[in-house]
Amino acid sequence: MKDWCERNLTPPGVSFGKECAGVCAGAVLAALYSLRFFLSYFSARAALYETDSLTREAVLREDAVLPAFSELLGTSLRGFSVLAFLLLFVAAYHYAYHFRGSRSILLMRRLPQRFELHRRCLAVPALGLLLCLAAALLLLGLYFLVYRFATPAGCLPDFS
Repeated sequence: MKDWCERNLTPPGVSFGKECAGVCAGAVLAALYSLRFFLSYFSARAALYETDSLTREAVLREDAVLPAFSELLGTSLRGFSVLAFLLLFVAAYHYAYHFRGSRSILLMRRLPQRFELHRRCLAVPALGLLLCLAAALLLLGLYFLVYRFATPAGCLPDFS
């Protein structure tokens, strides 16, 4: 399978495995950056409580309401949009790669498969964009579930 991908999904001489490893590393970094949601969520959740002067225990304030989910989420998922933007440069690099050295662009244009050049140049960036979208949606759902079910009863803002 890897040999087929190496021959058909990247320009000649470009390693499919290394490119996929780079995209996956970028996705992991974006996912790690998104963990800042938990910092904002748990600091906002801690602000819901006050210390009782008699028992020295944390008690929920009467008027305690957590900020809206979008405020807590903030820019946590921005790493995925940065990675998606960088994948545009990968696609441009793949096209430019064919114009260097032995001028393989001439060979690519003479191949019987009409979209061979485009498949080789856009396959890895398109797979990376799908990975970014899937990971961002998965994390968004996970963060909303944490927001919804880890918040004390009555502290969610009114959505009506």
